[in-house]
Amino acid sequence: MRKSKPSGLPRKEKILSRILLSVTFIMLLATMVSLIFFRRQMRQVSKPSDAGERVYDKHYALIVDDPDDPMWDAVYQHMRAVGDEKNAYVERLGDNLASTYGKADLVRIAIESRVDGIILEGEESDEITALIYKAGLEGIPVVTVLHDCVGSGRVSFVGINNYSFGNEYGNLILKAATEIRANRSAQTDQEDSASSVEDVVRVLILLDGQSQDTSQSIVYAAVQENIEAAGDAAQKLVIDTERINATSVFRTEERIRDIVQNSENLPDIVVCLNEQNTASVYQTLVDQNKVGEIYVIGYFDSEMILHGIEKKGIYATVTIGAQQMGSYCVDALDEYVNTGYVSDYFPVDFTCINAENVEEYLKKGDGNETD
Repeated sequence: MRKSKPSGLPRKEKILSRILLSVTFIMLLATMVSLIFFRRQMRQVSKPSDAGERVYDKHYALIVDDPDDPMWDAVYQHMRAVGDEKNAYVERLGDNLASTYGKADLVRIAIESRVDGIILEGEESDEITALIYKAGLEGIPVVTVLHDCVGSGRVSFVGINNYSFGNEYGNLILKAATEIRANRSAQTDQEDSASSVEDVVRVLILLDGQSQDTSQSIVYAAVQENIEAAGDAAQKLVIDTERINATSVFRTEERIRDIVQNSENLPDIVVCLNEQNTASVYQTLVDQNKVGEIYVIGYFDSEMILHGIEKKGIYATVTIGAQQMGSYCVDALDEYVNTGYVSDYFPVDFTCINAENVEEYLKKGDGNETD
């Protein structure tokens, strides 16, 4: 008997294999196009032009988690200005590329493109740690900003003192709780009629569920330590946390809306540790007609947040010095490139903005000129 030849792959599997090969090819092609585009930009930066374009000696790349975060717009403006003074072009890597890439992929592109230095929003993941170490081996120094990456070989870190930052939030929580109790007392006809439950102030701290460093843990620990040190004032403070995976603005607002509409555990104070959550909480309170019912302690000084404070929809916000952060990053990187030495840490100042001083910031014309 003649043995029949084994049949080939079923038709559906063949089609699926072709599709997978096609997708892989397209992704490789997109990566190559992006690399070519970036290298062409570098050549345009480094080569003289008959049209009188600016020629720079060095090319630095800025890479952050969320390029759409308005805070980075403010920081980047100052990086560009300081870079121009030092004859260094600061590129906000990720803009104008053929495809959207994650932070790790952008670091790889920067390394392959042989930039002179990288300013990177750090995180303590194994992948980013390895990439920073690889950049160092390639002779490309990395300065981490806002969040650090300890043990990675980065040359310097520019950011806030998270412990002091947490203490500031703790002070604001205690102050807000005092005002809430005073308002309750004013609304009560008889002093003894208020139950002990009414003295309880519920605090909800919104954490970034995607954060991969210890900064939030340090901030939260400092908040707790500050409040515990207050003694009697802290006994009736109930503090909870909620981790929000801010993969999109819509999902963030949806989760915050669920929290605000949960009347059984409605917080008296909501503390936000990033700009997106601050804006989302405030907008949700406006949409739900709950402005004034919840004290919002936010982060950063965007125009929306400042107007929220002005309208008493946001109790206060803590903002970093965008100008200082941008300047320090370029200064640190440029110093290391030129000398081979640089300070390990550059502390950035932060400021509390509330109803008492918000007009000062609104007069500046935008919400990101904090020094």
